[in-house]
Formats: sequence, structure tokens, C-alpha cells
Amino acid sequence: MLRHIARLTAVVMFAALAFMTAATPAWEKVANVTPETVESVKADYYDVRVVDRVVTLTLIHKTNVKVFTILGQLVADRQLEAGVWRLSLSDRGIYILKVGTSTRRITL
Repeated sequence: MLRHIARLTAVVMFAALAFMTAATPAWEKVANVTPETVESVKADYYDVRVVDRVVTLTLIHKTNVKVFTILGQLVADRQLEAGVWRLSLSDRGIYILKVGTSTRRITL
């Protein structure tokens, strides 16, 4: 009986770990900054595009970036180098994107 409980506990812990690992989105660098990129990013130091649950962020400076759910739960937090970055989010909804000191709402 104790072995059965120990196995069941191990399976539940493994499943929880797999869920937590899979559920954490991570920024992926897509491209480096070019002079054309800097020109296209108008007055702000970043540009954001959202298509099909993927957030594409273009930065021309090293910047701290945070993504929160509308309820305030931290989804992603990382300091990103200049470049084009992509973040895939699994759930539709409204998110808060904080880039440096600038904050804006994004909708998936």
C-alpha cells in the first residue's frame, strides 16, 4: 500500500512539474537590430505587434520586459538585449506589457 501511494505521489509531482515547465512562456530572439529596424521604431525605443497569440517585440536598447495577466500574475520577466523578440502565449486574453518604464495593454 505504501509503495502504491509513493508511486502515485511521484506521478502527481512529475505531472505538476511538467505542467509548470510547459506553461512558462519564454522570450525567443528572432533577429538582431539593423539600421532599418531602428528607423522603423519611431520615437519610442520599442515596437509591439501581436498576431495569433504571439507577441513580437522590437527593441533598440537593452530593456527590462515584464508581461502580466490582467489579474496581475507575472507571466514573463526578463532583461532583453536589443533585437527582435518573440513570446508565444497559450491563453487568449488581456495582458499588461511593461517595457522599461512604459506600460501598455495587449490583447490576444
